[in-house]
Amino acid sequence: MGHLKRYLSGGHSPAEIRWHLAILVAGYWGLVLCAWLGYPAENHFSVNTAMLSALGSFEDRYNPRWYWVFSVAMAYCGLCMVPVVLYVRRRLTVVSAWGATVGAFFFITGCAAILLTGLLPYAHRDFLGWRLAHLHMNAAALITASFALGFAWHGLLLLRDRFARRTFDGLVARPYLRFVGPFMICVPVILAVLHRIQWKSVLAGDMSAAFSPMAHFPLLEHIAIWTLTVFVVWFTIVLPHPQEAAER
Repeated sequence: MGHLKRYLSGGHSPAEIRWHLAILVAGYWGLVLCAWLGYPAENHFSVNTAMLSALGSFEDRYNPRWYWVFSVAMAYCGLCMVPVVLYVRRRLTVVSAWGATVGAFFFITGCAAILLTGLLPYAHRDFLGWRLAHLHMNAAALITASFALGFAWHGLLLLRDRFARRTFDGLVARPYLRFVGPFMICVPVILAVLHRIQWKSVLAGDMSAAFSPMAHFPLLEHIAIWTLTVFVVWFTIVLPHPQEAAER
């Protein structure tokens, strides 16, 4: 029970967090693969023509039989990513306790949005007076907004520390250079997504309409999800851990 409590609170060792990330990625993408394998061939799912959410829609033109597998995948991802976020917060508390907490808030919000996209499938049916498709799109928009803000916040936090306190110096070799890779892969994708957003709809508070242009370029959504996966794994692994310094 003690080990479980430590894992749930993000108290992993470097080796443990790698195993956690491996299980998270394999579990999520394995379930997505199963949902794709169950997708009716006559409905012709393709990353070039269909959003990933099509795998989780029970409508006849999408994935009426195996949509729930995708829902499980999203719920699994949202829940299993929370300990990763808490691990990241623990590692960055030495840089700034309040800054790490704000960053964790953005990412936790993103995790909750991932969970919601699974619990609210994309479908043109009403749920408690709301259209499921609208709720699903708003949850998906929240994923994008939360993780984009989290990326930017953590980047600025580390950049500030690099030129001010240099907290990680001495823990590992080239502690700040190791963060360049994760951010280099996500920045172009974030800019591409932001370019397609309808900002007038954002100002009007209609997040579903704001992100609707993404439906006309499904491949970008798939690239964004792949990029999110790579960033979370890469960024988490390269975060300096006191145990690494002790082993040097």
